[in-house]
Amino acid sequence: MTRIRRDRVAGRTLAELIFGIILVSAVLALIGGIFLPGRWFFLGGILVGAVAACLLVINMYDTIEASLEMNEKRAKSYAARHGVLRILITGVLLALAIWIDIYAFVGVALGVASLKVSGLLHIPIAALFRRFVPEEPDPEDTGIRYTVGSVGSEDDKEE
Repeated sequence: MTRIRRDRVAGRTLAELIFGIILVSAVLALIGGIFLPGRWFFLGGILVGAVAACLLVINMYDTIEASLEMNEKRAKSYAARHGVLRILITGVLLALAIWIDIYAFVGVALGVASLKVSGLLHIPIAALFRRFVPEEPDPEDTGIRYTVGSVGSEDDKEE
């Protein structure tokens, strides 16, 4: 988790994903807290699942950053090892939750799944995140924008 601020764009994306996890989990907690009979187990499960999802996405970010500095063979094994670790942690949390209560299991499952929902809804969540945390101008930005493709109108092209 020490490399989070190394790349400004990737760090911003990580923050947007975490914001999305919190937002999706809050909506699910509100709905489940109102309508489910086992609301306290469900709310506890959502909280545990959302915290786990945040830690999982931070671990993914850290794994990718670390893998980029390794040779190919070592990076593959490092990434695979961390992927298996994330799956095991999720499985243990789900097993503990189902042992406690079915509503806790549903809460943990939805809390962890909020990571996927946050990723799928990244564009609208990022737009909402920009309202709360505006982007800082990059001091190295020259203001020059490059485009791909032709420049000019159709009349300017030679046939």
